[in-house]
Amino acid sequence: MNPLSIIIICFLYFFGLILFYITYLTKQKSEKRAFINNLANSIIFIISITINLFIIHFINPNNTRFIAFPFDILMLIFIIFFIPFFSILVIKEKRKIENGKITLEEFKLTSKILPLKYDIYRKLTHLVVLGIIFFYFTLGFLTQNVFKYISELLPNFFIEMFDMGKDIMVFTQNLVVFLVGVSLIGLLTADFTRILMPKYYPLKPVNQILKEKELYMRLGPHISMSIGCFSIILLYGLIQPVGPLIICASMAMAVFGDTASNLFGRTLGKRKIRNTDKTYEGLLAGVIIAFISGFIVLLSLKEFYLPKNFGLFFLPLFGAIILGFIDYLDLEIDDNLSYNFILSTVLFFSSLLLF
Repeated sequence: MNPLSIIIICFLYFFGLILFYITYLTKQKSEKRAFINNLANSIIFIISITINLFIIHFINPNNTRFIAFPFDILMLIFIIFFIPFFSILVIKEKRKIENGKITLEEFKLTSKILPLKYDIYRKLTHLVVLGIIFFYFTLGFLTQNVFKYISELLPNFFIEMFDMGKDIMVFTQNLVVFLVGVSLIGLLTADFTRILMPKYYPLKPVNQILKEKELYMRLGPHISMSIGCFSIILLYGLIQPVGPLIICASMAMAVFGDTASNLFGRTLGKRKIRNTDKTYEGLLAGVIIAFISGFIVLLSLKEFYLPKNFGLFFLPLFGAIILGFIDYLDLEIDDNLSYNFILSTVLFFSSLLLF
């Protein structure tokens, strides 16, 4: 295996060990709900990386690389600069607290129920997922053209390194793994600090968009979203073009379905689902919007791979029903993880019959 890939994989596995350590701490402190959520995140994170390595080896055993040049080098550069930079922020925060310039009272939770405006802020952050779709099928192509232009100015050795094969999706897969990977590394670094050293966490204002159960040992929803996206990209992105299509459709369905369910439920919902905060009105809205989102994505990308046997209709319909079922169950695992992972997995294997 490529030495740079080995370094990156070891670093990711190290982060996986920290995830399991935090999960162990939640078990020790008897935080059952946080334990289940953190355990699910940890297992999916580690398994997706491991299976990805086997898939890569199976597809191209003579050139096994986690991500290809130049993204492997760029990821290492990010790690080398970001970790010390964030450590400096933590040290500065520690000094501010010791000097009395800021107090922890400023960031205490004032309400057990997250205000609607902060809930909207949370959902808006999920729209970053749309960027993944664009990089897979639009911006990724433009990015490769830029790299090709640069490679023409370099020696032949670099031209060969920039060549990722004839299939454009190979390049975009590496690009998306890089972008989501560096985002996940940054978010995990920050959340590890928030959980293990909450007093010196330099991004305390971010706590305002976290729910009460997410403020302590439980991984934040942005971590569940990132791990959910990262895992399905590693697992299914290499099976092209079906994998990227399913990834993009399922992520759009999960994001827009969850957003609609939450906002409609909070503003118009009246009939509660059992003893939860969710409502049947919100659940129905989520199912409808999820179906529409999935249908639009598949219809927009039909030039890459057109579903057969009415798959353009039945695939998003099946996915929307799955989302509604998960929403109704109200699992202890964060929706941002369960929606993305379960939906993508079900739709991927279903697509083998419908594509």
